[in-house]
Amino acid sequence: MKRDRHLGIFPILIFFLFSSLGPPAWANSLKKKITARSAFLMDATTGQVLYERNPDLKLPPASTTKVVTAIIALEAKKLQDRLKVTKNATRVPRLRMGLRPGHTMSVRDLLYGALLYSANDASMVLAEGIAGSVQSFAKMMTLKAHLIGGKNSRFTNPHGLTDKGHYSTTRDMAMIFNYAMKNPDFREIVQTKWTSAFAISAGKHKRVRRIPLRNKNRLLWNFDGAIGGKTGFTNAAQRCFVGAASRDGVTLIVSVLGSKNLWGDTRRLLEYGFKNYENSVVTSSASPSTLSNGQVVTSQQKQSSPMFTWEEERTVKSSNGYIIQIASFREQHRAQSLKKQITEGGFYPFLEKGTLINGEMIYRVRTGPYRQLTDAQKAARKIEGISNLRVIILPVSDTAQPAETPG
Repeated sequence: MKRDRHLGIFPILIFFLFSSLGPPAWANSLKKKITARSAFLMDATTGQVLYERNPDLKLPPASTTKVVTAIIALEAKKLQDRLKVTKNATRVPRLRMGLRPGHTMSVRDLLYGALLYSANDASMVLAEGIAGSVQSFAKMMTLKAHLIGGKNSRFTNPHGLTDKGHYSTTRDMAMIFNYAMKNPDFREIVQTKWTSAFAISAGKHKRVRRIPLRNKNRLLWNFDGAIGGKTGFTNAAQRCFVGAASRDGVTLIVSVLGSKNLWGDTRRLLEYGFKNYENSVVTSSASPSTLSNGQVVTSQQKQSSPMFTWEEERTVKSSNGYIIQIASFREQHRAQSLKKQITEGGFYPFLEKGTLINGEMIYRVRTGPYRQLTDAQKAARKIEGISNLRVIILPVSDTAQPAETPG
């Protein structure tokens, strides 16, 4: 009886051993170099934590808040929908695009203003146009963050200006940004370096005002692999950032709050993550890796073939395989053209049709599934060379999500 009781305790001990594993030992050397109060680095595909400092410390997120605002807007409205600028929206403190009461703007242009230029007035127009009031919209933001997994976040406004009870964490913001990057419109916007937004005046003689916008994310200009992000700053929050970068089939999500040297912190975290990726828990044969479905696997779990057979693919939803998403388009002919290009490169891509929550059709170009993450990464590197695109690797479990969160 005693022996049986001890055997029953053994699996519990193993669970706590695996769950207590922190970031790899190589991450410790970053401690003295990072100035941020809180920092978080994760593998976008597996969810594996590669570095963390106070990841659950509740802090003001400044304008990284606008990532949540964008998610709500993208899932509630069509990009071509037009929203009216209220007097209340024009009175919000800087930064502003200089919108005027009675002007109308498309949801697309408002999102570009909010995510590239970090315009607070654009965020206010989205909030009031979607929910009727800032208070109602803030409730939607908090609920959405909790549904994504950001349980330690609470939002009271759509722009991120300092407010009592408005907070998040680097872990939450990383999960929220990873979720947002699965939306093709969001990815397209945050990767844009510069563009123009257009406001139409009220009255009989409508005038179109052009507003030039430049992305405040410096990594897009001088960091190899940068695929988007959102900056933030207030006196209370200091420098903040959440974003993603991809190299050689590996996509990392970085989140920084309360930084004194934002771009230095962000670059060090990303470079260290890419440099030491092969030594991290994800690919170590001696260490476990927790997938997004909670399953613990190691790279010792080899299969006979890197890809699933057609018969196996029918039941792949219950496995821990990986899909490579090459791109998403609203136009079917563009998706077909890319599919042909990838096929000529020796792969077997397929088109997947989906419907966004706003009713619009989407065409995804994907290939796979692959048994192992390392096999998917190897294929992703070749596909990036063929297409000159930054691809995304998704766990198969993620590709079965509802249409409102397209991959």
